[in-house]
Amino acid sequence: MSPTNIIVIIIALIFFVLAFILIKTLLFARKSDSIFIPFKYGVPRFAQDPQVLAEHLSSVIKIQTISHEDAKEDVVENFVTMQALLAKTYPLTHKNLQKELVDGHTMIFTWEGKEPSLNPVVFMAHQDVVPADEYTLDQWTYPPFSGKIADGFIWGRGTMDIKCQMISVFESVEALLAAKFKPDRTIILTFSHNEEVLGTGAMAVVKHLKEKGVRVEAVIDEGGAVYDGIIPGVKGYVATIGISEKGYLSLKFTVQATGAHSSTPPKETAIGILSRAITRLENNRFPTDVRMVKPMFQGLGGAASPMMQMAFANLWLFGGIIAKILSAKGETDATIRTTTAPTLFHSGVKDNMLPSVAEAVVNFRILPGQSIADVCEYIRFVIKDKRVTFEPMDQKAWEASPLSPVDGNAYRHIASVIGEIWPGSAVAPYIMLGGTDSRNFCEISDCVYRFIPMVVNEEDLDRIHGVNERIGIDEFHQMADTLYRVMVRWSQKEL
Repeated sequence: MSPTNIIVIIIALIFFVLAFILIKTLLFARKSDSIFIPFKYGVPRFAQDPQVLAEHLSSVIKIQTISHEDAKEDVVENFVTMQALLAKTYPLTHKNLQKELVDGHTMIFTWEGKEPSLNPVVFMAHQDVVPADEYTLDQWTYPPFSGKIADGFIWGRGTMDIKCQMISVFESVEALLAAKFKPDRTIILTFSHNEEVLGTGAMAVVKHLKEKGVRVEAVIDEGGAVYDGIIPGVKGYVATIGISEKGYLSLKFTVQATGAHSSTPPKETAIGILSRAITRLENNRFPTDVRMVKPMFQGLGGAASPMMQMAFANLWLFGGIIAKILSAKGETDATIRTTTAPTLFHSGVKDNMLPSVAEAVVNFRILPGQSIADVCEYIRFVIKDKRVTFEPMDQKAWEASPLSPVDGNAYRHIASVIGEIWPGSAVAPYIMLGGTDSRNFCEISDCVYRFIPMVVNEEDLDRIHGVNERIGIDEFHQMADTLYRVMVRWSQKEL
């Protein structure tokens, strides 16, 4: 074959590959067509005064409903006090909806619809909050349980996670009842009291509903948000709706050895053996799988840069590059792999004694598509040391939740309201990195969504469970307005 023919063939192959890449990119972008559903609400606009709304949130922030791993440490009276305050603040809700308590202090409210045969919808949040680190109290602009309204914000623990959503749901129901609104389908509100400690409240709710034979049409809980400048390759607001969440696994690793005096140490100690095993796990991270974020970038459509669209449309060629880009930041790296996080290490009782036992806890967040069994198999492969044993901690292991559909009306109604509140924002599904109460509802619903209607920038991410947790007064009003509109849309007969 002559050199000219070889050159012609190479050029033809290049053009073929380029055409193939272009066609796949165009098809990829076309799949992100508008998902918005026009809707006539038939009720007044949400018109609660933003300052009054802020005062309502402030009042519950002041009540320290902190949940603890040991439930005996919970101040039960604080939950009772807050629930009494909610009854006073939202009289129509408490008069017209049936209230039930399960698992002690988890609340269920049922708003009966006009069509009892229709599956109900569920609006969720949780009452409890995490404590404020005593070593950071001097770093707060205002005390963490002050509920201070200042500088255009409501400050304090629970303003972002997630008393804001609980109050927004109550405000929505109260406003709709005042407007004489009657839902076609039943609306259920549920607020657990121990979500922050991966507790039992939501499990009890699901058990209660299952015993009554209830099948739920759709669920909305805390989750993604309207992100500002956080998603790589995307400009403007990006609203992410969680359609699944990663699995959870905390394993206790143990090494047993012969205890002795520290003056005559062996070549290997329990602490050394276990430390090397943990180091091997950290140095051999789980493989990446960029397919997990492909639906998100596909949903972003035109908001994503042309290069990003082309890359995700052609993962066969650009998968490695995408993985490298996403791996550069902890928040995005966690979206493409099962993560490994050593969290506890215990060993020894005296400075001159060699411990006979060393223990460590490592937390894994499992990517959908992988299982607990897969994680354990990978751990054995990486450690390669039979002296290191491990076992799951009690109630600290569950699989990744199934994917909820993005082509159904429940998802599209959320997206539509986002488009109304934040015009021009992109909307996309994503995998939740943390755990929420909503995972329990996958037993009784195929449509479980996780979304906090709130604009969040990179700085705000550190405020959740951190210092200076706060929400803007106007942003909080937008949150309540969003859930108000979703509630009207979801309660209709045709969903």
